[in-house]
Amino acid sequence: MLLVEDFTLATKMVYISRGQSSLYKLVLVELDSNSHSKASFYFLVLWKKRLDEICLEKYQQYSRSVIQSWILQGKVYVNGKVINKAGTPVPDKAVVEIVADVPKYVCRAGHKLEAAIEQLGVDVTGKVALDSGLSTGGFTDCLLQYGASHVYGVDVGYGQVADKIRRDERVSVIERTNLRYLAGLPQNVDLVTLDLSFISILLVMPAVVNAMKENAALVTLVKPQFEARRSQVGKGGIVKDPIVHQEVLEKIIKGVENFGFGCKGWIESPLKGAEGNTEFLVHFSRT
Repeated sequence: MLLVEDFTLATKMVYISRGQSSLYKLVLVELDSNSHSKASFYFLVLWKKRLDEICLEKYQQYSRSVIQSWILQGKVYVNGKVINKAGTPVPDKAVVEIVADVPKYVCRAGHKLEAAIEQLGVDVTGKVALDSGLSTGGFTDCLLQYGASHVYGVDVGYGQVADKIRRDERVSVIERTNLRYLAGLPQNVDLVTLDLSFISILLVMPAVVNAMKENAALVTLVKPQFEARRSQVGKGGIVKDPIVHQEVLEKIIKGVENFGFGCKGWIESPLKGAEGNTEFLVHFSRT
C-alpha cells in the first residue's frame, strides 16, 4: 500500500481553462512515487475575480454602488490601464487603483436627505432616528454626519449596507425586516426617515407612529411611481406628468396628516431616482 508521503509533487502543473477571461482554472496536479506509481488530482482554482469584487475588498469603506459608479466613469485602473466594466475578470495580484474624489456619503441618497435637512429645517443633532429603506446607508450616513446620536436602520433586504455604516457603533442594522411588520425598537425615536420602494408610504404609517416619541419628526422621500395609480405610470415605471406628481404629493400629505402629523414643507429632490423619476422630500411633525 502506498502512503501519501511516498509521493512527491510533479514538477509541472497543467492548467485547463476556457480562455483568458475565465475566472476559474482547472488545475491538474500530478504526484509521482518512488515505486513509479502516479496519482492525479484536479482542483478548481479561482485565479481571477471581478473588478468590482477586488475593489470592494481593497476599499471596504465604499459601497458597491459607489465602486461600480467609479468603474463606469473610468476612474478605476488595473495595472495602469482604465477598465470600465465592473464584471471584468482581474488577476488577484493585479495592481488596482481608484483615482476619484472621496464621496461625502456612501451613496447618492445621502445628498437627497441633506437637501431636506438644509432646506426644510430638520433638526438632527443628538436625535435617535429610525431609517427605513436603509439599503446601502445613504440616509443613515447623512443622519450621522448631521449629529444623530443613534440610528436604527431597517431594510427588507440583506447584505447591501456599506461596511462603513455597518461597523459604526452608532448604527443598529436590522435586515430582512419589513417596516410594516416591525414589532418595535429598544427605544422610541425622535426622527424617522423613509426611502421606500414598491410600497406606499401610507401602508407603513402605523408602524412609524408606533416607533416614535411624541412630537417626533418624519422625513419621507416620495416616489410617484410607487404611489400613483397603475394607469398613471408610464413605460419603464416613469411618471412624467407634473399633474400626477402634484396629485401624489397631496395624497401623501393628507394621508400622513390623518395619522396625527402636520406638514412643515416639501421640496423636489435635487437628484432624480435611479430610473430618472422626479422625487420629493416631505417634512412632517407629530401634532
